[in-house]
Amino acid sequence: MLCTPTSAGSVCLPVSAASASPITCVAPQILLGSPPGPASDPGCRNPVVESALSPADVQHLGIHSPGDQVSFNVPARATGFSIVSQAVSTNTSLVDCPGEVIANVPVPSPLLTPGDKIFFDITAKGPQDPTMASLASFVIAGQPPYTAALTFPNTTAGLNLALDGGLPGGEWKFEVNDFANELGCYVPSEPNTYDVTAVVSPGPLPPTGEIAVDLYLVTNGLDAGSAMKAAGLQAFVSRYASLFAQAGVCLSTVTLHDVPSWALDKYSSVDVDYDVVQDPCSDFRQMFTLAEAGRSMALFLVDDMVLANGHTTGIIGFDGAIPGNATFNGTIAGGAAVLGTDLLSTSGCTAEYQPTICGPDLVAGVSAHETGHFLGLVHPTEQTGNVFDPLKDTASCVCALCETDPSAAAACSYNPDGGQPTFVDSSVCSSATQLCGGANLLMFWTVSTKGEITVEQAAVIRANPLISAP
Repeated sequence: MLCTPTSAGSVCLPVSAASASPITCVAPQILLGSPPGPASDPGCRNPVVESALSPADVQHLGIHSPGDQVSFNVPARATGFSIVSQAVSTNTSLVDCPGEVIANVPVPSPLLTPGDKIFFDITAKGPQDPTMASLASFVIAGQPPYTAALTFPNTTAGLNLALDGGLPGGEWKFEVNDFANELGCYVPSEPNTYDVTAVVSPGPLPPTGEIAVDLYLVTNGLDAGSAMKAAGLQAFVSRYASLFAQAGVCLSTVTLHDVPSWALDKYSSVDVDYDVVQDPCSDFRQMFTLAEAGRSMALFLVDDMVLANGHTTGIIGFDGAIPGNATFNGTIAGGAAVLGTDLLSTSGCTAEYQPTICGPDLVAGVSAHETGHFLGLVHPTEQTGNVFDPLKDTASCVCALCETDPSAAAACSYNPDGGQPTFVDSSVCSSATQLCGGANLLMFWTVSTKGEITVEQAAVIRANPLISAP
């Protein structure tokens, strides 16, 4: 136990779980890639792409409409899977429910194990069996219309199942579905149809793995040829590699790509307003279709991220989807955007990770954070301090407990005066306790000055199909 100041006075709380220990990796290669096509602006497109994995590791289940039941095979002791749905014919990208317009996300539900036991159900309400229905904690808010991935595992209960004997082997079934069909708020004249694929990770979970990165330079400040020689780029690669070494994952290659001039003009300043990014034809979504096929993380370095009114926002990283459709690069959700303006600012950089004063460290930290989202991780604590991730070893920062200022504590979760609720940050979340900590973690909602990864977060990362065996 560790005593720490809280809104209830000095309280003794459980000590935070230990972070994962880094492994030793060889230095990654920095490669020069070709500019992605097309050579001219193709307009709005919604590509259906194939997985970059070997055909033997991919089960293509065909094109289906909501309501169709399909099945895929899970070998005994498998540790994970990802079901990717990509729209083929589209009639609606939004669902207009009373009081809210949301993206028409494709979601395979219900999902049944052999013997027809419910493993995941998007409509489940109330307490769920943590060893079954709640395992696949599907992050709805992080998914766009038309293409989405349901990826397992990303919860403590899911990891326990994956590591203790693996998934039940045999034929699994699910219903092809989307929000328009499931919620019933808006029923289009013709439903969207989806190309559906299942990727299953055989067990056991490897203790180490490798990740490759494709870095698309959608920035006016740097081209790929110059970047190869830049100290800032070298520092970025080294820091990104050291952050993932904590998860037992070595960075194998970073491939640099210039983009066509039309794409640079169109996407270097990209609108990330919530309503805008739900539009499949938005610049944010269309930028990701440039990504070349490969088993790699597609990162797009941009000059600016703005809101719909053109005003600058404090956002410095934005994922195409949480979790991403890993190994399916080139879709409207296939990657992450990162503000790259500080990449070459090496003044203040040392061997120590210092994202507040070292530009390459900041860009590497944000890139690693967004990659973590793409691989299935969410913030251990959301900004309001009352929503937490489904991993038990990540420290939480409970606003009502950890905020020591009485007026700020009174505004936790909601503000009685109608204003903005209290946001928790490193000033109240830096305790080394399990209930008032988490600011040390890479996946904390603001930039972490430590960038640490827990043991369970590391396992979620290594279970993702994007991570290859060393």
